[in-house]
Amino acid sequence: MKTETSKVLAKKILLDIYRNLDEFSKDVIRGDLADIEFKGFYLKGKNGEKAYIRCLEDIDHLEDFDVEARKYTLKSVNLKNLDEGLMIITLSSRTSKEYKFDARNYNIIYPTSNTTIEFKERILKWMELEDEELDEKIIEFDTNVNEILEELIDEVGFKGDVSVYIDVFMDVNRIENFVEREDGKILIWIHPVFLFSTDDVLRGLLAYELSRFKNKFLDVAYRDVIKYCKELKKLTNKKPKVLEKVKAIANKYGDAESLNLINEIENE
Repeated sequence: MKTETSKVLAKKILLDIYRNLDEFSKDVIRGDLADIEFKGFYLKGKNGEKAYIRCLEDIDHLEDFDVEARKYTLKSVNLKNLDEGLMIITLSSRTSKEYKFDARNYNIIYPTSNTTIEFKERILKWMELEDEELDEKIIEFDTNVNEILEELIDEVGFKGDVSVYIDVFMDVNRIENFVEREDGKILIWIHPVFLFSTDDVLRGLLAYELSRFKNKFLDVAYRDVIKYCKELKKLTNKKPKVLEKVKAIANKYGDAESLNLINEIENE
C-alpha cells in the first residue's frame, strides 16, 4: 500500500470534513464568516512524530512526512460562538489499516445568541450578491418600500416628511433599524436583512417605527405589525415588546385570526 504524506492526508481530511457538513456550516465556510479552530486533529508519522492541526494556517506550514493510516471521526461542529466569528470542529482518530473517515454521528451546536439560522442565511444571501446585483436589488427595494410608505402615510393621514433607506453600512450582525430626524425630516434606516422581506412585513416594520410619532399607525396596520413581529421572532428568537400593544388592538376589534397568530408567536 502506498504511503501517504502529511500534506496529502491533511487536505484529504479537510475535504472529507467539508463534504459531510450540513448546508448551514458549509455556507459559513463559503462566506468566510468564521475562523475555524480544530480540536483532536493531528497526523502521526511513521516514526512516531505528531503534527497537530489547530487552524487552517497550520496546514500551510505543515512539514511533509510519511504518515500512518488512521480512522478519523468527526465528533462535533460547534457554532455557538459564530457571532464572535468562531467555528470549532472536533475530531478523534485511531490507528487503522487504511485511511477512513466517519461522520455518521457528529453533533452540531448551533448559535445560541439572539440571531438565528434564518438570520445567518439571509446575511449570507446578502453577502453573496455581486455589486451589480446588489445595486439592482437596493434600487428595487427603495422603489417598493417608498410606495408602501406613501400608501401607509396617506391611510393614516400623517403630515410628516419621511424617507426610507437600506443601511448598507450598519453592522449586519445586529438587527436594528434606526429612526432619526434631520432638518424636520424623518429618516428610517432599515437593516439589510429586511431586503428579502414581503410587502406585508415591510408595511408592518414602517408602521411600528412610525408609531412613535403617531399611534394611529399601529391601529391602521396592526395586522402587518404582527407579521413583522413574527418575522423578527424568526430572525432573533426574541418576542418584540410591541406585540402587547397590537394584541390589545386585535382584542378591541375581536380579531380572532390575529390573536391566534400572536399566540403562535408568543409560544414558538
